[in-house]
Amino acid sequence: MISEVQLPDYYQLLGVQPGATQREIDQAYQKLISKFDSSEGKSASVDQPTLKEQIEVAQEAYDTLTNKQKREAYDAVVEVKKGHVGSGETKTSRPGPLKFLGIKENARKPKHQNVYQDFFGFSEKPFDLTPDPKYLYLSPKHKEVLAHLVYGLQENNGFLKIIGEVGTGKTMICRSFLRELRSDFNIAYIFNPCINALELLQTINTELGIPGKSKSKKKLVDVLNRFLLEERAKGHRVVVIIDEAQDLEPRVLEQLRLLSNLETDTEKLIQIVLIGQPELDKVLAKEGLRQLRQRITIQWELLALNLEETRGYIQHRLNVALGKGKVRFSRQAVETVYRYSRGIPRMINVVADRTLLIAFTQSTKKITPKIVQLAVSDIGNLVPIESWADKFWKLVLPSGLAAGLLFFAINFFALPDFNKNAPGGKDIPALIQENPMDLSVQGQLVTRPSAPSSMVVRPAPLASSLVEIFPKTETVDSEAFALQRRIPSNGPLSILYPEKLVTYLSSLTLVESKLEAVKWILQAWNLNTGNLQGLTEADLEMIEEDYQLSSFEVNGTLARLKKLNYPAFLEIALPNAQGTKYLALVSIQGDTGVFGSVDKIEMPLSIIDSLWTRKAIILWKDFENLPESLGIGYRGKEAIWLQKNLRLLGYFQGREAPLYGPKTVQAMMKLQRNNSIKDDGIFNTDSKLLLYNLLQIYSTPKLVLH
Repeated sequence: MISEVQLPDYYQLLGVQPGATQREIDQAYQKLISKFDSSEGKSASVDQPTLKEQIEVAQEAYDTLTNKQKREAYDAVVEVKKGHVGSGETKTSRPGPLKFLGIKENARKPKHQNVYQDFFGFSEKPFDLTPDPKYLYLSPKHKEVLAHLVYGLQENNGFLKIIGEVGTGKTMICRSFLRELRSDFNIAYIFNPCINALELLQTINTELGIPGKSKSKKKLVDVLNRFLLEERAKGHRVVVIIDEAQDLEPRVLEQLRLLSNLETDTEKLIQIVLIGQPELDKVLAKEGLRQLRQRITIQWELLALNLEETRGYIQHRLNVALGKGKVRFSRQAVETVYRYSRGIPRMINVVADRTLLIAFTQSTKKITPKIVQLAVSDIGNLVPIESWADKFWKLVLPSGLAAGLLFFAINFFALPDFNKNAPGGKDIPALIQENPMDLSVQGQLVTRPSAPSSMVVRPAPLASSLVEIFPKTETVDSEAFALQRRIPSNGPLSILYPEKLVTYLSSLTLVESKLEAVKWILQAWNLNTGNLQGLTEADLEMIEEDYQLSSFEVNGTLARLKKLNYPAFLEIALPNAQGTKYLALVSIQGDTGVFGSVDKIEMPLSIIDSLWTRKAIILWKDFENLPESLGIGYRGKEAIWLQKNLRLLGYFQGREAPLYGPKTVQAMMKLQRNNSIKDDGIFNTDSKLLLYNLLQIYSTPKLVLH
């Protein structure tokens, strides 16, 4: 006998009708979540579910009702009782629960788990192909698209157009955009554009909640026009958003143009947003649609992600899925994902999901390029982005070989034989042997006898100093050394003695040494230093602002610099009152450091030990523009951001909340202790730059090379 189990009524839980639109569900969900935030910290009675359980049920309800397939399955299996209340009505009685058929009474609904979900500690599948708005990663490209959409609607432009390749996130942007709109917007969202002009009008009216069953275009437009005038009188705006607009027929597009004629003497009554693939431009390029094309005032293209954005995208989805730092994509693994996905979010999801599955089968939580390659082979038919080397072998090398053969042919067949005119028929090498030239006197060529084989020709003193910049047995002439120092060498200089470093730096002024050091640090951040030529001491103060970097002064040892793991420029005190100079410490490998000044310098770290004042300056970037410091009692979204990333690194346990509480303090103290930072539990500057450096999502230069 089939028994019944009583489950939550998702419609009642969110406070919406069974026929609620996407927008109504979004608004109800946001309202419910805000109530949970306000009730945080309140203790629940024994017989009531915890706040975490309530949030999980609300999230499950939202995920079900906003996914078309899940919602249809839910409605098909569940017998929905009548009498649900809207989000703004008063509840007089509590409707009974839904009857879910086919499950035993004492059975409990199992929580859906992905095959690798428990292994990695995810709360849900992080790389699902369903466009869930909470997974939206706002790269600079996505922010630009959203900004254009918001601007276009605020300015009441008639037509807006957003195009993007398949899988770039157009639908995700659209859904997130709908969630962010104010309540004074009425939205008609059309996701199935394969309709005719009549069906278009019927769909628009139905989505707006006005009569839309008529088969007369005129009646439908009249009803819509009255509605638009009423909404405008209330200060409301009406927007029609059409997804996959490249599939619209020309007649349907022409009907949309006619709808845009609904206006008053001063403004448009309806705004239309077309979202589609690049083929939409080809459709609009037709001669019959030139009037519509002219009415599109704002248009933007959503491009694929670059490598760094791909890295951020992967990390963002892992964070949202509540990853606990148990899975990490190495930098090379992310690069492999990027090459084969070409930065398209949907393909990133496909590759990353299969990668996690293979990692699960291998019982490893470290994602390497080899695992990604196995996933790519498993998926098949993925063509990687061509690297520079690939392009060279395909294009440059064949062209170079052809040019070389042509040059050889011209020289072989066309040029005369110059040896025929040489005196006595002798070749040039023989003539040189017979008439060597003395170049010791400038501007004079002297014929002299060849030197005996036992004679050794020694270079002039200056030439000798140019052969070896830091000779071991001779004193370096200061003027000659200054000349050499002004001309950067082709390769790194090797300095083995402190006095040689003193001589090198003494030829620089304080400002020159600081400027040269700053250049190396900026280059480590992959920033252009070409515009730093000719700067004065006053201009140095503007460098941080121009490059959006902040400076952090460190007083300590090399061990502390290694823990912070950022390139820095060191303050060097020269002996005998020769003043203070600066030298960039670019990287460390073992006991050897790579330093930067006019030249790249390689030398043992022990050399600077007696000259370094223990003062260093780090240039770092506050990627998230966080407050100066966060401590216990702080409230805000920054606390959630911090908790998610501390969890990712394995330091934070518990549920994220917009409160910097005791658990956050404990996690921060663990991070600080493990990295030799003052363990006061306060998230201040040194903790910030340390955290940014540890997280793969942020591109920071590394001091220590492993």
